[in-house]
Amino acid sequence: MAPSNGSRLLLAMALCIGAVALSSCSQAEPIPEPTPEPSSQKLVSLDSDQLQRKLADFTSSDKNAVVLSDQQLRSTIPKAQEWLESIKVNPSKCGVTFAQPVADQLKNATMAAVEFEGRHLTVAIYKDEQLLRKHWETKNAANEQCSRYSVTANGERRAYHLAEQALDSDADHDEASVSTSSNGKSTQQQLVVSSSNSNVLIGLQQSTTPSQTKQQIQAAQSTINELLKTLK
Repeated sequence: MAPSNGSRLLLAMALCIGAVALSSCSQAEPIPEPTPEPSSQKLVSLDSDQLQRKLADFTSSDKNAVVLSDQQLRSTIPKAQEWLESIKVNPSKCGVTFAQPVADQLKNATMAAVEFEGRHLTVAIYKDEQLLRKHWETKNAANEQCSRYSVTANGERRAYHLAEQALDSDADHDEASVSTSSNGKSTQQQLVVSSSNSNVLIGLQQSTTPSQTKQQIQAAQSTINELLKTLK
C-alpha cells in the first residue's frame, strides 16, 4: 500500500531536511562538522500556529491549496516510518538511513506543508541554525554519490535517476533536481527543489516534463523568494 497524502508530505519533509533520504547514502566516512559562522540574518521564530497562519495567508489566492499543520504532519509519522522500513533500495548504501527514528529527527524543527493541485510545498523552521547547516551539508555530500538507485515496494521495482538543475533564489543555499523513475512500463518525472536560509528550509515538489522544467524552476524560485519575505 502506498503512503497516504499526509504521509507523502511528511516523507517529502523528511527528505528535504535530511532525516531520511531515498537519494542519500549511509556514510562510509564521517562528514566533517560545519564550522560555526555568525549569521548576518535574523533567525525566524514562529510557533506551529503562527507558521500555519503565515502559509494560509501566503496561499490564500489559491482556492485549492490545503495547509497541513505541524500536528497533522506528525500524526502521520508512524505510517510513514512503517512504509519506509518496508521498502528495499539498491544499492543499499543509497537507501533510507535512520540515525534516529523519524519523530526524533523532526523534533528539531517546526514544520508545515501546503498541498496544491499537482504539487506541494514544505517548510521547516529549525531551532538551531547550525543543525540545519549540518543537515544540508550531509545531504549534499550524500547526493553527490547516489544519483542512480532502485526502490522495490509492494513487489514493484522502480529505477531512479537524479539530474541536477540550476536554481538561484535569494536563499543562502539552493538545490534542484529532476527525479526520473521507471518500472519498465511507465516513466515519471518529479522536480524536487530545496532551499535553506538561516534557520529556514523550504521544499517544493511537483510532476514535470522536459518542456515544463525550466518554467517550473523559475516559478519555484519566485515562490521561495516571496515566501522568505513572508516568513520574516
